[in-house]
Amino acid sequence: MKCSWTIPLILLPAILMGCAAEPFTRSPLPTLKNPDPGAIRAQLAHSLPDRFTSDDTVIIQIPFHNDLAVLGVLRVDRPAGTFELVGLNQLGVKLFHVAGDSHGDMIRFAVPPLMKHKDLLMAIAEDIRRMFLNLVPASVAETDTDSTTIEYSEETPLGKMVYEVGDSPPILLEKRLTGFFGTKWRVRYYRYHSFSNTLYPRGIVMDNGHYHYRIIVKNRDWGVE
Repeated sequence: MKCSWTIPLILLPAILMGCAAEPFTRSPLPTLKNPDPGAIRAQLAHSLPDRFTSDDTVIIQIPFHNDLAVLGVLRVDRPAGTFELVGLNQLGVKLFHVAGDSHGDMIRFAVPPLMKHKDLLMAIAEDIRRMFLNLVPASVAETDTDSTTIEYSEETPLGKMVYEVGDSPPILLEKRLTGFFGTKWRVRYYRYHSFSNTLYPRGIVMDNGHYHYRIIVKNRDWGVE
């Protein structure tokens, strides 16, 4: 389906058109030996930083449009369930500022051309929430184990939430929401970096099945608060 948005030129077009090849690769996962899903879930929860700030290159790929690239400054407080993302152009000029908390997502600022595309900004804000909050499956989630991963799944009012966990120490590989007609959205995590006993993905790919776009997050720097 062709996207109906007209993207403002202020969002720096990148070189490529449309959806390109996968931006990250994953090393072969080790074989799990007698995995304990409960213990692995607890290890995963312990490895996630509660509060952090990251500097990223954020690339948005929308069908039939140029790729769009912005510099992103992201701040997340997982215990509070809040996040803020500021998007800048390459000169450091602020283009937009979106945020979210327990009450929902919001647009704190956007340059005038972007305010005409609130639906796009709100969709991006919701995808940031999906990427960085609620990353640990519920303790009552059903589990399915294969040779290299454990899949945790739980029913929600919006569909089935699925988490795929693997590697050692355990990392979140994928999180997705599925419904009657298939996957509604999917986020994959790559190239984890260790810092202060926590793990952080240096590459993230979010596929939004409703709006048919992809967000690629290439982390440049991050720090635990």
